[in-house]
Amino acid sequence: MTGILPGQDPMKDLCEEVTCSFCLDYFKDPVILDCGHNLCRACLTQRWEKPGHTETSCPYCREIVSQKNLKTNQKLANIVEKVRILNPQGPKKAKGKEGVCGNHQKPLKLFCKDDETPICETCDRSKEHQDHRMIPLGMAAEDYKLLMGHRQDDLVKEREKIVEYKAETEKEAQDLLKQIKTKMETTLDEITEIRQFLDKQETHLQAQMEELKKQITRERDEHFILLSRELSSLENLIQELKERCQQPPAEMLQDVRNLLQRCEEKQVSEKPVAFPPELKWKIWEFCDINSFLVAVMKPFRDALLTGLELQKANVALDPDTACDWLILSEDHKSVRLGDEPQDLPDNPERFSDRVYVLGREGFTSGRHFWEVVVEGEGEWAVGVARESIRRKGAIHSGPKEGIWAVGKWVGMYRAPSIPSSTDFLLSEKTKRVRVCLNYASNQVAFYDADTGDRICIFSDVPFSVETVLPFFYAHKNAYLRILP
Repeated sequence: MTGILPGQDPMKDLCEEVTCSFCLDYFKDPVILDCGHNLCRACLTQRWEKPGHTETSCPYCREIVSQKNLKTNQKLANIVEKVRILNPQGPKKAKGKEGVCGNHQKPLKLFCKDDETPICETCDRSKEHQDHRMIPLGMAAEDYKLLMGHRQDDLVKEREKIVEYKAETEKEAQDLLKQIKTKMETTLDEITEIRQFLDKQETHLQAQMEELKKQITRERDEHFILLSRELSSLENLIQELKERCQQPPAEMLQDVRNLLQRCEEKQVSEKPVAFPPELKWKIWEFCDINSFLVAVMKPFRDALLTGLELQKANVALDPDTACDWLILSEDHKSVRLGDEPQDLPDNPERFSDRVYVLGREGFTSGRHFWEVVVEGEGEWAVGVARESIRRKGAIHSGPKEGIWAVGKWVGMYRAPSIPSSTDFLLSEKTKRVRVCLNYASNQVAFYDADTGDRICIFSDVPFSVETVLPFFYAHKNAYLRILP
């Protein structure tokens, strides 16, 4: 076992160790400085004698050294001689071809840290690089190789993050597509059920109408038969009267009482009823159904159209409901806790023992949403409340009191009456809350408006056909602001 890893070149590594970073050749009369760095004596002297160079410092670490303390590093000089025997071509042959200055056609031995570019010794003495910081090219290569290594590590980590983000994005996209597919199927099922119900009712009503039409036709035909018989009888009697009038008196007056009596019977006969009341009641019932459908369909269409569209509510705070400790902005869009109670009338709508305030406009139908920005470290809550909520005395902010909200109470982010097993995503990171009210479905949902993540949902909320109002709670250093 040699201990040499594949790809390693011990001779090249050894040559680099005994190579001066300035002249890029084997050390010649190497001297060791107080800081421990080694250079050729001639390279160091040339560096210190450079015009404008006023201090004697190490070109590598800039530590000030004394020229009196320059000592030949004899051990290094001995090693250089042995390496020179092993590799007489010199370090340039071992390392390969070096770069050449494009302006002066001289080897690039230095690196300007100010301009971050390799230069030759002639460039170093020019005005362009006067007072610039210079280091040996080899040292710069090592420094930048290390820096590039760090940058490479950072980029690899960034690449791993992007790959991870890509996977997360794909998973989120699949989850969203699955969610919309499920919701679409449910919605289409509901619409299909409504359509089937209406089709069934239409078929039933059409069958009843067809039966009624047949009954009307049947009653008409039967009545026409009776009327035809009556007409025939009248025609016969009229003809008989005409013939009697043409007869001689003795024959004309024969059995005249019976004839006249038959004529009188025809005159006093009541008009026969063609269509019985029961039939007319059925017709009226259909007319009444039509009026009922017209009356029902208009609000149904209106409710359906408004319900299908999620409407952004223009919420403003109602100052008549605000606790006297709360400070409302002039536009009634923000609220915070004051330092002392205000002198406000104790009207029935105002909360007396809780720092609550309600929205001015309420909702009795449709789907609505509004967003609230949460600032500060105090306690807070946003949500909805029934209009009949108690305003006086101690009130617990929960469904039993007619409040459905999320927020921060006693240092904890929570929602009253939400089971602990339910996913609840409210935290100190949440800065903007979207409140979504679906009145028809008896549902209140809360979302992080910045991320779109759902915080929680209250289902089967008993609004009890009552007006629902936006609800706000601000305590200590909390500041709530309703977005326009």
